[in-house]
Amino acid sequence: MPTASNFSFVPDDILRENLDIMFDHIIVLLSLSESQEYSEILKSSFRKRIIIYTASIIEALLLWSLKKNKTEEELSRKQLVFKPHKIIYEISATERIVLGKDEEKIEKCKFEKLNLDQINHLCKEHSIIASDFFDKVDIVRVLRNRLHISTLNMIEKDYSKTDLEFVFSVAREVKNLASS
Repeated sequence: MPTASNFSFVPDDILRENLDIMFDHIIVLLSLSESQEYSEILKSSFRKRIIIYTASIIEALLLWSLKKNKTEEELSRKQLVFKPHKIIYEISATERIVLGKDEEKIEKCKFEKLNLDQINHLCKEHSIIASDFFDKVDIVRVLRNRLHISTLNMIEKDYSKTDLEFVFSVAREVKNLASS
């Protein structure tokens, strides 16, 4: 008999199932990270994976909330871009006086191309989340991004229980937001 979903408020069957699978993985990894059978380095490794999975759930729920409130068209941005049409005078190889005009360019938003940072900014910009909550999600993003070891400016050593507790608290808030 199938178990009840932890994300029953999500009407998208595929998203809901993927969220539940990710949540199940987190539960298994959490028990491993608490086990006395494993070394601290392995426990930290389990916690790192838990943070990555939890950040994925946060990202998915925030994106789902954004999609409920805004369309891709509403999130597209207009900007003016200067287009030169004629060189009036060439000063040097790198300097010219030109005649041109500003033209409107539309930067289209595609939901499937957004990352957690962009989703977080869009949610804040469109009042889906408050500034203080934006900051919490950003801390989760930074923790999650420590998986990109080529960009780290310190040695990657440990993911703590405190890190997990913080990420879980943010996930709980995102789930409450998404379900309301």
